[in-house]
Amino acid sequence: MAKTKAEVNAELQRLFSSKKTNGNPGDVAAGSPLWAAPTLADARTGQIGALRGEASVTIHTRQAQQLLTGREATDGRNAVMGLMRFSNFLTQITAAAKQDDPWADWHLVQLEEALVAGEKSLKQQLENLERVLKGNKMMDVQVSESVKPMKVSVGFASSYSYWVARLIVQYDEVVRAVLTAKHVAMISQEATNQLLNDAAANIRRVFESTARYRFTGLTREDVLANNARIAEAEKRLDRKLEQVPADILDKTRRASYAPAIVGADQGASLAPAPAPVIGDIATAGTGDVV
Repeated sequence: MAKTKAEVNAELQRLFSSKKTNGNPGDVAAGSPLWAAPTLADARTGQIGALRGEASVTIHTRQAQQLLTGREATDGRNAVMGLMRFSNFLTQITAAAKQDDPWADWHLVQLEEALVAGEKSLKQQLENLERVLKGNKMMDVQVSESVKPMKVSVGFASSYSYWVARLIVQYDEVVRAVLTAKHVAMISQEATNQLLNDAAANIRRVFESTARYRFTGLTREDVLANNARIAEAEKRLDRKLEQVPADILDKTRRASYAPAIVGADQGASLAPAPAPVIGDIATAGTGDVV
C-alpha cells in the first residue's frame, strides 16, 4: 500500500540507522574505474546504459522448486503455476496500470495485500515449528537442508516478482521444518499434510490475485465518463466488469510498487494475456510429500 511521508522516513531510518560507512561521503577508492568521459561537454551528451544487477534465491525442497519453475498437468496431478508464468501475467497487469487501467491498479493492491498476509502467515508458521523442534530438551534437532540445494538466478520486470520469490523461499523454510519434524517423530503424517497445505495456501492466494485479471483496455477516464468503451470491453470479455473501489479510482490508494501512470496514449500497445486455467493456480500439496 502507498506509504505516508512519515512512514517512508521511518522505513529509511530503520534501513540505514545501523549502516556504518568508511571515509567521507563521495570518496572514491584508489584505483576505482570511472566511466570514460574525457570532458564535461562529452559527459553532457553521452548516453548512460541501463542499470543491470543480479539476484538469486537458494531452495532446498522440490515443493518450492515447483513453485519457481511450474509443472505441467499430468494424469492425477494438477498443473502448478510457476513464478515465471506468474511473472508474465504480472508484467501485463503492471503495463496496464501504467496506462491508467484502474482494474490493473486494483489487482496490484490485492496482490500486495496477499503478499503481506502471506509473509506474516509463513513467519508465524515457522516460529511455531521452531518451538516444536526446540521443545524436546532430550534431542537437539537441526532443520534439514538439501545435500544439493538449487541456486536460481532471478530477473524480473516487476518488483512484485522479487517479493514473490522471497515468499517462496519462506515457504521452502517452512516445508523443511515440517518434514524435519515429521522425520524425527515430533508431528504425525496427518499434521504434516495439514501444515504443508496451510503453507501452500499462502502462495496460492498470491497467484490467484493475478490470475483473475483480464485485460480491459480501459482507463479511469472511460470509467468516469461511463462511455461506450466499457460496454465494448464487457462484450469482449463476456462478463460484467467489477466496480472499482472509489479510492482506487481517484488514485488515493495505490500499491507501493505500482508504476507511474503515463496514460494509454503514451504507453506501448498491449495485447490481452491468455487467461490461466484453474489448474494453473494449484500449488504443491500433500500429494507431493514423500
